[in-house]
Amino acid sequence: MTVGEQVTLEELERDPYPIYERLRDEEPVSWVPAVQLWLVTRYEDVRTVDLTPEVFTAATDPSTLNRTMGVNMLGSEGPDQQRVRRVVEPPFRPRDVEERTEGMIPALANELIDGFESRGECDLFREFADPMSVRSLRFMLGLDEVAWEDLLRWNEGLMPGLANFEGDPKKQSPADQASSALSEVIERVLDRLETEPDGSVLSSMLHHEDDGDMSRNEIVANTKLMLSGGLQEPRDLIALVVLALGDHPEQLEEIRTDRRLIKAAVEEALRWAGPVGTSTRQTTRATELAGVELEPGALIGAVLSSANRDPRRFSDPDRFDIHRKEGAHLAFAVGTHFCLGAWFGRHLARVSLEILLDRLPNLRLDPDRPATLGGWEFRAPDSTRVRWD
Repeated sequence: MTVGEQVTLEELERDPYPIYERLRDEEPVSWVPAVQLWLVTRYEDVRTVDLTPEVFTAATDPSTLNRTMGVNMLGSEGPDQQRVRRVVEPPFRPRDVEERTEGMIPALANELIDGFESRGECDLFREFADPMSVRSLRFMLGLDEVAWEDLLRWNEGLMPGLANFEGDPKKQSPADQASSALSEVIERVLDRLETEPDGSVLSSMLHHEDDGDMSRNEIVANTKLMLSGGLQEPRDLIALVVLALGDHPEQLEEIRTDRRLIKAAVEEALRWAGPVGTSTRQTTRATELAGVELEPGALIGAVLSSANRDPRRFSDPDRFDIHRKEGAHLAFAVGTHFCLGAWFGRHLARVSLEILLDRLPNLRLDPDRPATLGGWEFRAPDSTRVRWD
């Protein structure tokens, strides 16, 4: 029996990193029946998959992304993917993100902290990171008229479908219901934007005229994609960086003294426990990877989170170290499908951490209520209980 055949979904969900270590050492390209994917786990092999779309296409069949949200740019390849990306990308460039959110993100962070500051303790995941990410992205996209609690609920409904590589109908049904509810809301906002453009991402997609336009179906599907990534990744990143620093108080103290280290802390959190696990691809022809023959149509999970812990690339990779100087991680993938919201997520996490440290003196983890991390495709804590003076 191969190593991959011994892997269970339960083990992956609980803690995939010991599994990834064994796969990297013994079966770097491994068929894992539990998730119906060939898992690719070494850094250089993951880069090869992401950077060779003519051999490893994102337009997979089946596709958990397209099945759950409609055909979107992350589940597409070639001219259509490039056309949609050209339309959607400009509002997410660093300068555009900072200009559009200037003042809004600090004001929202301070408003949320005002709600719990006097208590001296809270669950930062639910009381700060959740509303911070969803309300910021709602503003960016142009969905302010939709209750943020509804967006959060629907997004949580989508997530099991996006990670449903095994095709479990019990996971897919609630995801499909959430997707349908989101479609109705987005269509309603688009109806208004037809005559009332407002400069939001949705408005820019609807009224874009250069280099091709987007159909309503494409706008709706890609808005769901941006919601799922833009809510989950920044939220989990905020929680993960606080957890990592809380478990390394000497590094947290360094950041309190020198705020320039916040950028490094966010990047190391992305490498150490990135919120998104894999790039999903499919072979377009017979090919060989790490000595393994892959047939045409083989479904591939290029495991970003494993690549980021590969000792062939990073020294002592399981160690969280804000002073690491070993170059780029792959948390946002690489190539034509590099995460569109990478700058938004980074910016939101950096500003949030800065304000949390300013407002909550001696911020630290609550030793009596430790968090439990879970998930392999979307890895996040169940809570982030903290205290302050």
